[in-house]
Amino acid sequence: MPSLLASELIHLFRRLDPTVPETLLLLVTELVQANQVGHVCLPLALRPERQAMLACKLVGRPGDYAPLILDEAARLYFARHWFDEQNLAKRLAQLAAQSSAPDPVRLRQCLAQWFPASPTQQPDQQKLAAALATRQHLLVISGGPGTGKTTTVMKLLALLASLSPRPLVMSMAAPTGKAAARLAESVRQARTQLVLNDSVQQQLPQQAQTLHRLLGLRPGMTMPRHHAANPLALDVLVLDEASMIDLSLMAQTVAALPSQARLILLGDRDQLSSVEAGAVLGDLSRQRHYRRETLNWLQQVVDIDLPPEGGSETCLSDCVVWLTHSHRFGADSGIGELARRVNAGEAVAALKLLQDPAWHDVCLLAQMDEEADWQRRQAYWQLIEQDGELSDIQQAFSDFMLLVAERQQVTAHNQQIERKLERLGLKSSARDWYAGRPVMISENDYGLGLFNGDIGFTVQRADGLRVAFPGEDGGWREFAPGRLPAHDTVYAMTVHKSQGSEFTEVGLLLPVQAGANLHRSLIYTAITRAREQFSVFGSSEVWLQAIQTAPQRYSGLADRLAGVAYLLN
Repeated sequence: MPSLLASELIHLFRRLDPTVPETLLLLVTELVQANQVGHVCLPLALRPERQAMLACKLVGRPGDYAPLILDEAARLYFARHWFDEQNLAKRLAQLAAQSSAPDPVRLRQCLAQWFPASPTQQPDQQKLAAALATRQHLLVISGGPGTGKTTTVMKLLALLASLSPRPLVMSMAAPTGKAAARLAESVRQARTQLVLNDSVQQQLPQQAQTLHRLLGLRPGMTMPRHHAANPLALDVLVLDEASMIDLSLMAQTVAALPSQARLILLGDRDQLSSVEAGAVLGDLSRQRHYRRETLNWLQQVVDIDLPPEGGSETCLSDCVVWLTHSHRFGADSGIGELARRVNAGEAVAALKLLQDPAWHDVCLLAQMDEEADWQRRQAYWQLIEQDGELSDIQQAFSDFMLLVAERQQVTAHNQQIERKLERLGLKSSARDWYAGRPVMISENDYGLGLFNGDIGFTVQRADGLRVAFPGEDGGWREFAPGRLPAHDTVYAMTVHKSQGSEFTEVGLLLPVQAGANLHRSLIYTAITRAREQFSVFGSSEVWLQAIQTAPQRYSGLADRLAGVAYLLN
């Protein structure tokens, strides 16, 4: 049965063209469904309906003014997505084509200062990324947890500031408030580890903000405050957690960059893609390739002799770096080894690892023990009852998080916890709010400065209950519960919502049956939220099916970026 959106579009298309064939209307429904699960387009190359599309006046060729676009590769788009993809590809190609030639002597000195020689024989990919950032105006850095993305980018920004003949304006942003707060905290820690002069210190960004706030995107606005005609006033933009940024938001971001700006994307290409349509980071970092002249230059300034990478030359050649060495998960880490096996699609090997007692930091249990789950949260509840420091409450909360694949599981677990709280007298059955209730914001509120993904903790104050959220300056802000925008209780969260977070221990509750939304990237994302312990609750059969399922998102972005001459025309 068509969704409400699909039904409305079908009604609209029939008004625009009463002779529209039913085959096209069925494809509209299918395209809506594809968009809702993250695909940008619908491939029709091998389908008979393709010929019928060409004769319909509601379907245009690339660049036509029509509600539907059928491109050269027989991919069907809604016009908005086609224009977003095309404009994004063109702007990225323009950024990638820009390069500069820093003073090699000064560059070598700075690189030697911030990236001392490694005792291993492996090329220092962090040093490689920093060197490329001084040469390229577009840089995509992909790496898993613990590979040093934040440390690398701070050294990289310091390097750019040191080499620039004038002070640079730099900004950092992330797609959610939670990710921005975590980025800001990581940056504060990284800054303390670097020896920098005052001039460089003053140029480095002090805070991170949400991408929506950076662009001036607010609900109900037809376009952001910053766009091609009113670009951002900056020289360098760093976007963290780029895997979470959808096609349209990324297109708006690059459109708002001034011509001289550098764009640096950080993320993990193996993580879950954005909730909305698109898999931009995955498309951009699908392959890495360095031109021969770039390899020669790197050998001179970095003392790294790299063999030519596989893959063909595209406009993104020299713009992609993979950080592969994890400083968090060593050779004895079950979490790190499990993540690697899951990423490789080695379902049986990953299952054996979970079942092997020799790996003390990972395990598989047939079901979750409700009492054990409650005990894991005791430190949190003791601090709530003792009116503990907010930073201690936050730390205790992050000691354990239950992740789930489906939103219904979140609701069920929240209800289970709250029934226990009622039995213990810690919550009234007649009230939603109580001391200790953790909540996650699900709707941006620019007036309050609360954003999707922010997590707050309900505490008792003399004048009533207040919900405390960490502030950008390391402090806390408290709000009356009734002032909050849309929010959810968060004793558990979906794996999608967990992106940008880390917890000491993570439990993953599998659904009873495997479905289309349970796949390798989701499992990998859940594993890599854990720092010290990862547990799976569910059947081995569902686990195996999930690892064997590789996610796929239909998009033409990677193909467009391969057509250099076409894009730059």
